[in-house]
Amino acid sequence: MTDQRSQASSDAHGGPGGSGQPPGQRPGQPGGERPAGMTLGRVRGVPILVSPFALVFAVLVAYLLSDSIRDRLPDASDGQVLGLAAAISVGFLASLLAHELGHALVALRLGHTVRSVTLHGFAGFTEFEPEPRSAGRMFLITFSGPAVNGILAGACELGLLAVSGDSHLGVVLRDLGLVNLTLFVFNLAPGLPLDGGRIVVAAVWAATGDQLRGLRAGAYGGFVVAGALVVWGSMVGGEGIGLFYTYALAGFLAFAAYQSLRAAQLRGRLPGLSAGRLVRRTLPVEGAVPLAEALRRAQEVGATAVAVIGRDGAPQKIMNGSAVDALPEHRRPWMSVDEVSREIGPGMVFDADLEGEDLLAAVQRAPASEYLVIQGGRPVGVLAMVDLVARLDPAAAARMVAHR
Repeated sequence: MTDQRSQASSDAHGGPGGSGQPPGQRPGQPGGERPAGMTLGRVRGVPILVSPFALVFAVLVAYLLSDSIRDRLPDASDGQVLGLAAAISVGFLASLLAHELGHALVALRLGHTVRSVTLHGFAGFTEFEPEPRSAGRMFLITFSGPAVNGILAGACELGLLAVSGDSHLGVVLRDLGLVNLTLFVFNLAPGLPLDGGRIVVAAVWAATGDQLRGLRAGAYGGFVVAGALVVWGSMVGGEGIGLFYTYALAGFLAFAAYQSLRAAQLRGRLPGLSAGRLVRRTLPVEGAVPLAEALRRAQEVGATAVAVIGRDGAPQKIMNGSAVDALPEHRRPWMSVDEVSREIGPGMVFDADLEGEDLLAAVQRAPASEYLVIQGGRPVGVLAMVDLVARLDPAAAARMVAHR
């Protein structure tokens, strides 16, 4: 699976008996931090991160495999069974990593910037930007992950031609072949957030020229896949951890499909949405002006944002609305506006003509509560993040205001 920050994506992979992971790519959208983890190493400069949950999941896989290995190798000692289960468990995580590296290396080859690859339990995340600008690129990056698992499954089967399936090595090869075959098949299921869902997006996009229509089709496909998984679990039966895992995976897929559908709805509101149209009327003041006085002046002229200017009149800081809201009113006369303002850092200056997907990508690269907007090199006002969110998701904007 692939995770893109301007296009964030994640894959869902499952272990023996079932797997799932959100699609290798998740369209750029506000929110969603990648899981934290320790750095395992780097591949072509891309950090490989492993979360603690991945290690817990590896132990769970080893535990579930122990009884199966003992049944197939009745003469094996407990130590040998444990060693084989551990080897298959590590191989499972390696298969997830290979899947993500497939996404990452193809993305690099196509000129994208890959930020990281993360293993998080049964899921993997490949974070890259920008989002593919064509259906063909989306397909290549997406399909590369499952393709790696398909190749690994074939390699395991070839290995079984040279060794006995009842030997220790044969058991390892057979189980890893099954794991990779499962990852290959399951991740190609035609619904977001799985890689197959991204392939549906690419196919509909290529056929209709409408990426949003593809995203909706992929999201609805995710609900179908989740429902099919529930039906399969009910028909096959089973009990204990295996059945719980199946239903939990179905719930995860349904929730992720809902998020994908919601993201598509938000993206449908992006066309024509520009920084210049969202700009707030801004009052320029010197940093030493008391906050209460700056707010009074702003109210007089109908400004809803304040920029701190230097002696040359150039904006240097933007008043932080959240900091002002948190400050008791009786303290405002004794605080300068400079003390509740934020330096205009890299990425916090937008051109008034910046719009749509490019505007959203710029916000994701440099998260902030306010941005300076310029036109022709001259400041024209401040864009408040809450105003952008309000145009995309009024309910989310209301929650932002409530927590300020």
